Amino acid sequence: NGQYVLAGTLDAQLRLWKVGANSKCCKTYSSHTNTKYCVASEFLVSNPQRQCIVTGSETGSIYLYDLNTKNVHQVLDGGHKDAVLAVACHDSQEYIASGGMTEDRTVQFWAPRSHVPQPRAISGTGAIATTSLTGTKRRKSSGGDPSRLPMEPPKI
Repeated sequence: NGQYVLAGTLDAQLRLWKVGANSKCCKTYSSHTNTKYCVASEFLVSNPQRQCIVTGSETGSIYLYDLNTKNVHQVLDGGHKDAVLAVACHDSQEYIASGGMTEDRTVQFWAPRSHVPQPRAISGTGAIATTSLTGTKRRKSSGGDPSRLPMEPPKI
């Protein structure tokens, strides 16, 4: 809605800031591991009954925090072998794309309610630094060597 900024810091904290004349930190989320790398985080708000903050972790997991209570709502494991530096959330459906670092080099697709990665993963030639899902408001991009990534959207 343009009123908030989500900032991740190397002390394993995500801070939600209300921006405006009286900017202030409203909430802090802190169960993921983030001490060495810039780990991406996003809002997953496509379902009004399940609004979350999604973040990667240096443990290879993806954390979903309840936006309001700050509790860990879900941890997605088993898709990556290395740190998850990139996450992207679809703006109208509950889908997440995540990108793994050097030992992993994959983009995994998740439907959070299923608890497992979707059958389609895209392998890159280097660490996946960014991901984005095509929806009504977003455009697709990738890190690593984009000339070596297939650009077809996954069937999920």
